[in-house]
Amino acid sequence: MKKATFGLALLFVLCALPALAAGEVPDLKGSWVAKSVNVAGVKAGLYENPDAASTLVIEDQHGRVFTGYKKWTRKGETFTEKFAGGISSDNEIYIAEEKDGQLHGDYDAKAGALLLFYVESGPDAKVLEGVYVRTP
Repeated sequence: MKKATFGLALLFVLCALPALAAGEVPDLKGSWVAKSVNVAGVKAGLYENPDAASTLVIEDQHGRVFTGYKKWTRKGETFTEKFAGGISSDNEIYIAEEKDGQLHGDYDAKAGALLLFYVESGPDAKVLEGVYVRTP
């Protein structure tokens, strides 16, 4: 009896996996602006940057993968970098930047926000936390 129950449960899980993977894909195209950024840096320590000017622009999306660019300002200078990203079936976001660094986080459909962590290794290793909201 246990083998039959286990077999039925396994069959149910295997049949449900494609349905989960094929769930509704959020449309992330558009501009997303960071409201503020918290920073943890090897050299700089911990601090909040409420004046952070960081924008993600998702230009093209096909299913769960997308491309775009990130624009940010640091010490009065504006930078732009291309990226490629993906959305997992549970709305985790993965972004690889063109030059260095990665972003990883979650899309919160209810709040309409992206919670993303930028990670960069090296002698000046840092992690930045940003909450991005879509701009009209």
